[in-house]
Amino acid sequence: MSHSLRRVATVVGVVIASLSPLAVVPSAGATSSTSIVPGILAHTDNYLTSVRTYFLCSTAKCKAERSTLLKSAHSAMTKLSAQEAVAAKAHVSSRYRASVGLFVVDMRNLAASFHEYFITTSTVTLSGLVGNIFYLTSDVGSDVNVMRAASKNTPVSFKLWVEGEAATLVAMQTDASALQSSTATKSIGIYANQLLEAESASMAAHANGPNASFNTMLKKFAHNQRRISQSEILFLQGKKAPMTETQVANLNVSVAAEFASLIKTETALVKKK
Repeated sequence: MSHSLRRVATVVGVVIASLSPLAVVPSAGATSSTSIVPGILAHTDNYLTSVRTYFLCSTAKCKAERSTLLKSAHSAMTKLSAQEAVAAKAHVSSRYRASVGLFVVDMRNLAASFHEYFITTSTVTLSGLVGNIFYLTSDVGSDVNVMRAASKNTPVSFKLWVEGEAATLVAMQTDASALQSSTATKSIGIYANQLLEAESASMAAHANGPNASFNTMLKKFAHNQRRISQSEILFLQGKKAPMTETQVANLNVSVAAEFASLIKTETALVKKK
């Protein structure tokens, strides 16, 4: 196990390699769709709840209803994907363009994790995919919150916007324990860091909230975590990396401090009236 894997920083998440890191916007030449945003606002929250209820089930009651919940989750994902397909081709007004663009990307990533969950045989991958679904459903929820504020011509509050980023940070912190475990293997280290690159890119793409300084902090954190993961992958593959292990270790210390600062700032901003 590489020394760089046994780092102090508690900042590692697991995401699938197919995650698309960059947001796209609907084509300006696409057919106009005046109903896509109202439809998203009316139904998406309920669809997301159905998906989350199945994958994040922890109570005895929901475990007893797993087969029913699974049917609801599949039905919800079908409807969410249908929304994404329309949104990807829709020509929407400028006030919705950024949030609809992120909605399209987030939904594609969510659908990819959802479908892979049911075909993979790897327990490690299964665990990672549940983590993906946790934060990606929150990303979609944030996109909807931003659209809803725009539909009312009101500024989006930090508390509503931060849902997706907060979930991503929680997932990254939780998944750190797997990489730090004494049972972590080289393959798990490579897998986690490859996926973390995509997660960091996704985080940077969503750093568009109503507080500019917090956005800057998110981008810096995501950039540094991505640099760490890129070098750690190469270390584990026995290849030359852009940074030395000492440089990675030092950057890990900085990233740990950045993570703590993000949590502190986020908490204060959520409480702010």
